[in-house]
Amino acid sequence: MRKTLLGLLVAEMAVSALMAQERPPEAEDAPLARILAAAGDYCETLKAMALNFVCRENIKEKTYEFAKDWIFVRSQERKRGIVPLADLRTVKTVKASLVYDYQLIKKGGALAERRDLLEENGRKKIQKDVELKAGRMTGRYVVYGPVGFLSRSWQPHFDYEILGEEPLEGKKAVVLRAAPREFTEENNGFGRIWLDASRADILQIEWEPESILNYREAVESPIGELKRKIVWTVRYDIVKNGIRFPGSQSIREFLTTPAGKDHLKYEAEYVYDGYKFFTVETEVVVR
Repeated sequence: MRKTLLGLLVAEMAVSALMAQERPPEAEDAPLARILAAAGDYCETLKAMALNFVCRENIKEKTYEFAKDWIFVRSQERKRGIVPLADLRTVKTVKASLVYDYQLIKKGGALAERRDLLEENGRKKIQKDVELKAGRMTGRYVVYGPVGFLSRSWQPHFDYEILGEEPLEGKKAVVLRAAPREFTEENNGFGRIWLDASRADILQIEWEPESILNYREAVESPIGELKRKIVWTVRYDIVKNGIRFPGSQSIREFLTTPAGKDHLKYEAEYVYDGYKFFTVETEVVVR
């Protein structure tokens, strides 16, 4: 069954009734307080923007299938026998590729995204207004990823920690970790966020597995219980009128054996290019 991340802006709207009860985030130190204030300002600008853009969404997927049988071994100490696999063994790699025209329109309180399929596995295949075929897991409204973690209305519901600094996109980035103070269906996002150290622009978000609804931490296999690890990263490196749009995202799912060895089970690379912006501007309400 397809898994989903937070409905980002949808969840934001769903909790709007709680805003009157919100309290400001605890300013545990001045740098964190400044980062949260600047990021909150950015998210409010993003929420207030009227958006209408299209881009090309290029997806490449690989799914790795492991042997589920038993193997025969022979040794000097014993005769031929049947023993369980000591490790996972890849027996097949399934590849897929998809190309979409992706459109997002946000005007007032209405938000919609649409995909037209252009290619599937290298062959032209025009299908209008379709669901995303790719993905063992999916995310919606990815441009609004920062809102679910850092908007003013959500900040009181998270605990934040500065993990350090590292270079990204040729900039010095501050790495922030966000974890919900109370885990609920509307507020289940754990993640690390990379922000421009000088401007607090959100450069990249990495969601942690706990963010994925119905996430199972372990699966059974012929060699015992395997731990699952998922790394989901979105990079915001397309800039228009001060707003950052996704340039790429990657999803990787690993299975870890009892011996502690990671095996890649699934990977997907999304590249967004060919952006055409029709509207990226602040909405003005005339009273």
